[in-house]
Amino acid sequence: MIVLPRLLDDLLGQVDGKRAAHLALDFTRHALDVREADIEPSVMAACKECLAAAHEAIDLDEASPRLLRAHERLYEAAERWEGNRNRLALGAGLTVQAVRVGCQRMMEKAREHVMSSSLITVRDVAHEIQADVGHGPANRSPDRGDDSRQAGRLARWEEARWQVQHVIATEPAPGGKAPRPPS
Repeated sequence: MIVLPRLLDDLLGQVDGKRAAHLALDFTRHALDVREADIEPSVMAACKECLAAAHEAIDLDEASPRLLRAHERLYEAAERWEGNRNRLALGAGLTVQAVRVGCQRMMEKAREHVMSSSLITVRDVAHEIQADVGHGPANRSPDRGDDSRQAGRLARWEEARWQVQHVIATEPAPGGKAPRPPS
């Protein structure tokens, strides 16, 4: 049996830095689409703008003003307080993590301050998205028992399958040219 998360890890281990950064953004966009019914429209719009700005910044190899503004707007739209604890609304945390994969150092340079001492990888984002996507069906299941766990497992599996297919469809064969992205 092929274990999709292991296959995905192997595939992502062969992807270069720029492509890995784009894949993290693509994975996040897909997760946002999957969980769209659970995400506030204003947060969704801010997430999508931030992802588009990050794609652009990765291609330019610098933190564009568009990215810096989109990142700030994302926090403005998504920041929530629970008592004395700050957290981001659903969807925003995934977006922030994906943007960090390819843009953290360039944003730190542009803002002249360190965002975090640790770097996030595309593998980290892929795993976090699989878990997040699994929460949706599990939380919507009226039964919190085996049916709920099974719904979560199935959603995680389908997300891993999509991620593997996306990598295969968009990455070049070793030493080859990149295929055209699927429509």
